[in-house]
Amino acid sequence: MRIYIYIIGLLLFSSSYAQENQTTFGLFPEASLSYKLLKNYSITHKFESQHGFYDSENLNKELEYEHTLTDLQTFIGRRITPFIKVDIGYQYRIEEGENTHRTIQQVSILQRESHFRIGHRVRIDQTFFNKASLLFRARYRIKGQIPLQGESLDNGENYLSISNELIYMIQSGEDDLENRLTAALGFYIDDKNKFEIGLDYRTDDFLVKDRFRHRIWLKFGYYKTL
Repeated sequence: MRIYIYIIGLLLFSSSYAQENQTTFGLFPEASLSYKLLKNYSITHKFESQHGFYDSENLNKELEYEHTLTDLQTFIGRRITPFIKVDIGYQYRIEEGENTHRTIQQVSILQRESHFRIGHRVRIDQTFFNKASLLFRARYRIKGQIPLQGESLDNGENYLSISNELIYMIQSGEDDLENRLTAALGFYIDDKNKFEIGLDYRTDDFLVKDRFRHRIWLKFGYYKTL
């Protein structure tokens, strides 16, 4: 348990350090609804939205509300085995300037351990713009879920969720990297309902000179399965 407390502390320290660079802070609500279509097929609808309250570059270091973006996603998934699932999806993004379309393909692998479980996800996506070139991204995420009461997660109990995702992207011959580190407290209501609240810390523009960026989101989500 100490290692996960350390990770959360590191996340908070990074948020403080981020003040020296371009920094964005805001709220990040999300929700998803999943249900079975056929025996091994399922549908997931997801909504997520970012709302900025602080931007060290655009808002002159003053608190000011700004709608950053809203994503509407739908996935069709097929479970290959109890531990492997493949999905294809579509996303419509609403943001200032230009709304975009994205196609998504992913493979998810679940690894169960004695007291926790680890999820691996490999995803590629393609974003289409009206005027700009195609944006291609390749992503890998590892996510751990640890029960906080007992050795297994039962109804009404809490859990800790830690994840890290590395993203490589390329557009018009120029590439970049992004990293997403999250730590959240989860509330497992039952096998059809759960709620999470935590921090989502994102860094990008690693390969762009003098433009390294930090984004810190207070993230909360509700996840429903029918």
